Amino acid sequence: MKHRISMAMLAVGTLALHAAGAEPTRYWGVHAGANTLKDWDARVDFGAGTPFDGRADLKRGVHGGVQVGHADGHGRYELEYERGSLRFERLTLGPISEAVDGRGHYDAVFANAYRTDSFGNGFGTFAGGGIGWGRVKLPQLGLASTDCPCFGPASKSGFAWQLRAGVEYRPAPQYAFSLQYTWLGLPAPERNSSPSIDYDKRRFGALSLGYSRRF
Repeated sequence: MKHRISMAMLAVGTLALHAAGAEPTRYWGVHAGANTLKDWDARVDFGAGTPFDGRADLKRGVHGGVQVGHADGHGRYELEYERGSLRFERLTLGPISEAVDGRGHYDAVFANAYRTDSFGNGFGTFAGGGIGWGRVKLPQLGLASTDCPCFGPASKSGFAWQLRAGVEYRPAPQYAFSLQYTWLGLPAPERNSSPSIDYDKRRFGALSLGYSRRF
């Protein structure tokens, strides 16, 4: 994880090193798709001193974002807001496992930097990453058979990072379409009241289609 964060910080650090090159081009963009988070491990503490291992199983949730930035030579630099949904379908705590229906979400703001390359005929690639601030918020979740609100609500804000790579097709100079894969690292949500819960730090992917337009 430290290696991935260092890569993202190095990419963002190049913002200060690209003063030369082609005349900068400003752009805005949007992207939408789905995340790949399937489960989330947690520890539930009822105050007896020994936490119980738990797990939440999830369906794929919606993932998307909006961006504004500029391109300069082989560099692209942007600010981005991302949001995604978390769809819970099952909770497990010790020998008990039950189906549930709950939704949470995450939000994040990033400063991103990418290396871009063009291969002609409108096609190109981009790869890089970003660092910023994120928040995860999970709903009230529990086991109905035991009347235990064991899994929520839980939330956490803090440092977030992402890595991203994609391919782009530009049919005209003013706009482009892209397919991209993002690898996210977000804060681990927690609940301090009884019973308390600590979710693991998770890294997960998101696949999305994008559109950008120069202005």
